Amino acid sequence: MLNKASLAIKYLLFVFNLIIFLSGILLLTLGLSIRNVYNQYEQFLTEHYFTVPSLLIVIGLTVLTVSFFGCCGTFKENNCMMITFGFLLASCFLMEIVGGLAGFILLEKTHSVVTSKLHETMMFYNKTTHITHIWDGLQTSLHCCGAEKLDDWYPILENQLPMSCCGSYDGAIDHQNCTASEPTVYQQPCYVSLSKIVKENASTLSGVTIGIAFLQV
Repeated sequence: MLNKASLAIKYLLFVFNLIIFLSGILLLTLGLSIRNVYNQYEQFLTEHYFTVPSLLIVIGLTVLTVSFFGCCGTFKENNCMMITFGFLLASCFLMEIVGGLAGFILLEKTHSVVTSKLHETMMFYNKTTHITHIWDGLQTSLHCCGAEKLDDWYPILENQLPMSCCGSYDGAIDHQNCTASEPTVYQQPCYVSLSKIVKENASTLSGVTIGIAFLQV
């Protein structure tokens, strides 16, 4: 009877470790995908927005290591490996809580950070090819114009708008004109579109990380 109970506990621990292993893959995948999204808008974000997804990647790799120790300790009934498993799992739990809370902090700061970075970079439009290309790509892909309003471009481009504000990717000032009266001009400010993307990813990061932490408990 004791052997059957011991065997049942062993297989329950194996199932538990399988869940831990899958959660590690989820954390690793989530960290990589969110970092990839943020990389597309790195000019408009601070380094903190890359630190948290990187932490998630580290946590994911650590959780995968933890599940390995758990499986080995379970089948070999090795007390030392099980103690290591418990210590690493507790460490992962703390890191996941920290990562989740950091995501919520970034969520609250998104509006001010994105708005500030948009205003900062747009000053270099038509002065730096890289920034010009990035802004044209941003406005074209997100269907937006200006940082907080399309008028933001007027002091920079002498009362004109970039062609990308009208759906064209031809650069700042082409032989055509993009004006506020054009029917195709994008009315939505870029901080709205970009903040939405950043917040959605930060919310997903925080929710999933804290959810997995309590699942592991």
